[in-house]
Amino acid sequence: MKSFDLIADVGGTNIRLALVDDETITEIECFKCDDHSSLEAVVSHYVELKQVSIVNACFGIAGPVVDKILKMTNLGWSFSAQSVKNTLGCDHVSFINDYTAITMSLPALKGDQLVTIHAAPGEPDAPRVVCGPGTGLGLAQLVKVNGFFECLSGEGGHVEFAPANQRQIALLSYLMNEFERVSAERLLSGQGIVNIYQALAFIDGEVPQSFDASQISQGFTHKTDKLCIETMEIFYQVLAQFVGNIVLTSGAFGGVYIAGGIMPRIIDHIDFEKFIEAYSHKGRFKNYVLKSPVYLITESQPGLIGASVYLKQLKQKGNN
Repeated sequence: MKSFDLIADVGGTNIRLALVDDETITEIECFKCDDHSSLEAVVSHYVELKQVSIVNACFGIAGPVVDKILKMTNLGWSFSAQSVKNTLGCDHVSFINDYTAITMSLPALKGDQLVTIHAAPGEPDAPRVVCGPGTGLGLAQLVKVNGFFECLSGEGGHVEFAPANQRQIALLSYLMNEFERVSAERLLSGQGIVNIYQALAFIDGEVPQSFDASQISQGFTHKTDKLCIETMEIFYQVLAQFVGNIVLTSGAFGGVYIAGGIMPRIIDHIDFEKFIEAYSHKGRFKNYVLKSPVYLITESQPGLIGASVYLKQLKQKGNN
């Protein structure tokens, strides 16, 4: 029986499992979490299916990784590194946050795994940042320490929204009447798209349709609805402003990487010049932020790649 490392991306609905053989990711399988009673049950099923033995394992988990016993929200699974290690009979098990896994993938992404929004030489050893507008707005930073990459995570998606023109000031005024506090996530997320759409309708005295984020995005990409078009243009320009601010605060000249499920669906319809103009609208520091390249992650499995990178580094550290 051949030995491999095991990597996984564990979400609330699906779990993706794969094997790592000499840094090559193989045998990717996706399972519905509800079809299995526990994390131990699904990994045991996968290993039996592949007829392999596991040496080390790394799991990206959709949720906080702070306690010895982890619990998946809305799933009913609870597990520990020891319980999974016992199931697999392996040497080592690591749990990392799913956004940490995406962040750890950044050094390994290249070619058709990325779309270049703003080309710049960058600095390979400088900090990199990743943000992901999706259900929420994730944000993390990748730094290099003593030759190894380390993820610095936080809740940067919840900083205050900073309007950059009169139209955005009107948006903020509307949203301040709707929410106790207006964070960047109130605009840069699936619900954020709906918030922008409804705010613009109110400001312009129009009656909004009962559109969800997907319908608004389609109105933009198909150019069938004026309000949807402006909504998504504001969405990606506010995103550009946001990531430009991140470069100012972090010196992320290694690059800005945009993840999440929203941007890949609209990338072919974005005006890159408008994006870069909003990104670099920093007055005296325009050229400062332009030193950092901006990418969209199009790779479908960055979490698995990041888990593989994480395991590789653990081995390298152990050999030092």
